[in-house]
Amino acid sequence: MPRCKRLTALVLASVIALSCAGCMSGSVEELYSLPQMSEEYIQLQELIGQRLDEGDTYAAPTGGSNRQSVQLRDLDGDGVPEALAFLADRSHTPLVCIYRRSPEGEFYHDAILPGEGSAVARVDYADLNGDGASELILAWQGAGDLRLLSVYSLGSPDSASQECIFSAGCADFVVTDLDGNGVQDLLALQTGANGGSLAMYDLEDRDEAASAATISLSAGVTGLRRAVPGTLSDGTAALFVESDLAGSGLVTDVFVCDGGQLKNLAMSALGRSGLLRPDGLYAADVNGDGALEVPAGSGERLTWYSLNAAGDQTPAASSYYDSQGGWYLILTGILEEGLTVERHGAGGEEPAAAFIVAGDGSAPQRTVLAIYALSGPNRQDRAEVDGRFILRQEENTVYAAQLLTDELSREDILNNFYITYDQWQLGDL
Repeated sequence: MPRCKRLTALVLASVIALSCAGCMSGSVEELYSLPQMSEEYIQLQELIGQRLDEGDTYAAPTGGSNRQSVQLRDLDGDGVPEALAFLADRSHTPLVCIYRRSPEGEFYHDAILPGEGSAVARVDYADLNGDGASELILAWQGAGDLRLLSVYSLGSPDSASQECIFSAGCADFVVTDLDGNGVQDLLALQTGANGGSLAMYDLEDRDEAASAATISLSAGVTGLRRAVPGTLSDGTAALFVESDLAGSGLVTDVFVCDGGQLKNLAMSALGRSGLLRPDGLYAADVNGDGALEVPAGSGERLTWYSLNAAGDQTPAASSYYDSQGGWYLILTGILEEGLTVERHGAGGEEPAAAFIVAGDGSAPQRTVLAIYALSGPNRQDRAEVDGRFILRQEENTVYAAQLLTDELSREDILNNFYITYDQWQLGDL
C-alpha cells in the first residue's frame, strides 16, 4: 500500500477509534484485535486517497482544538456525520474537501473549499443562526498575524452547500453565547497600529449583511495573548481578552453584551483596563466559585478580583507569584497575613522559595512552608524525601512542597498551586 494511503488509513482509524471510545463490548480477543473500519470508511479512505494520488497532501489546522487532518462532524443536524479533509494542493494552497453520505450510507465528494492564504489557522463548528445546522467557521492564515475569517453554510447537500455567508479580517475569533439568547455569537478580534478592537457579528438574518457591535480594547495594546469565554461572579456571560500592554505587562479587558451593545467592565478613565499585572498570569477560577477571577498588581504579591455585571471589582484572593520559576500560590490561612518570602536557587536541594510568617504575641516569626523546583537526575525521588510531596511534574522540573508547621495542610498547598506559561496561543479555547 502506498505510504500516503497508509497514512490516510491511520488518520481515519484514529478518528473512528476516538469517536467509539467507551462503547466497545465483546470478548477479550475482540477487545485486543486491531480496529476494523466499516466499508463506508474504507470507501472514504479511497476517496481521499484519490486526491493524495493526484498530488494533494494533508494540511491540518495549525491552531485551535480541532487539529485533525480528517474530521467527522454532523453539519446539517440529521444525526449523520459528514467528513472534512484538510489538504493542500501542489501549490500549497489550503483546501477543505467535504464528503457527505448517501441514503445508502456511502460517502461521496460534495464540495471543495479553496483556501485563502497559506494555511487553515483554525476551524470551528457552530449553529450561528439557530436553525439547527452547524456553520463551518474557518480562519485562513494570511501574512503575519492577519487572518481571513470565513463562515460557510453547509446545511444541505445542494448548490448552496458551499456558500460563504460571511467574511472579515481578524487576528482571531471566539464562538460563544455572549448575549444569552441561546444562539452562539461570532466575535472577531482585531489588532493594528491604532490598537485593538472586538466585534460581535449577528448572522441570524441570512437575507441581510451581518451587523456588528464593536468596541475598543485597552489603549496601548500591542498584541493579543488569549481570549476565553467565562462567567462573572453573578453568572453573567463574559469574554476575557488578555493582551500585551506596551512596556507594562499583561492587561485584561472584560466584555459583556448589554442590550445588544458591548461593554468593557474593566475600562478606566485612562482608556485602558486597570487589571494590569506582570507577564505570565492569566484569568482563572482561583476560588472554586465557577467564575473567572483576574489578577492585578505588581511585584510578587498580587490580588485576584472577581467582577459582576455592574463592573464592581471585589478582591477574591491573593497570591505569591514566582516569575522566575513560572508558578504561583494562592495564599490561604496563615499565609494571608504578615508573610515574607525568601527566594533561593532553584534546581538544587535548597528551596526555590521559603514562606516566613511574621511573629505575634502568641508565636514567634517562623518558616512554615518551602517550595522546591527540582531538576536534574533523580528529581522525582528528591521531591519525596524529608516529608516533601509533589505538587506538579513538568518535562524537566518537579515542583514539590514541604510543610514546616501543622498550621497548614497538604490540601491547602496542592489545591492552590498553579503553573504559569510564558506564551498562550490564541485559539486554544
